[in-house]
Amino acid sequence: MTLDSAAVLLALALVAFGLRAGGIVLGGLMPTAGKGGQFLRELPGTIMVSLIAPMIAFGGPAEWLATVISALTAWFTRNLLATMAAGLVAVWLLRQTLGP
Repeated sequence: MTLDSAAVLLALALVAFGLRAGGIVLGGLMPTAGKGGQFLRELPGTIMVSLIAPMIAFGGPAEWLATVISALTAWFTRNLLATMAAGLVAVWLLRQTLGP
């Protein structure tokens, strides 16, 4: 490894650490009550929807059936981990059987 490569790696490590440390510090300053706190509590769900919705909208039968299986799993178990596992396994199996 050259000195330039080591310097770049060190700089990237420091930036990554700074971002994480900054997130921890700023996270402690965020509101936990009121509308701001409610917004922050709901934010992870909205991010998941923004990531999953295009896959459902532009997907095929495998993705649609996996969505139904995930929704039913969520409805009956009320368990996030079980819902995610069921959805992942379902989409994988359905893509293997129905094709992409």
